[in-house]
Amino acid sequence: MTKKLITINEFLNYSGFKSKTSYYNLIKTDPLAPKPIRVGIRKVMLSLEEVNYWLESRKAERRDVA
Repeated sequence: MTKKLITINEFLNYSGFKSKTSYYNLIKTDPLAPKPIRVGIRKVMLSLEEVNYWLESRKAERRDVA
């Protein structure tokens, strides 16, 4: 089974984050945040499956608080 990978820039557009710095701060503070996957010396990507799981968990948190 092939898992789709997306770039950090695609993640930023997909999630609404404004910068790579905000993403890297997120992975330091949120244990469920999608972790980067190194695919080359300078290339980092994210699993779309992990991104979607993380976004759904954020939605569930919002529902639980409201």
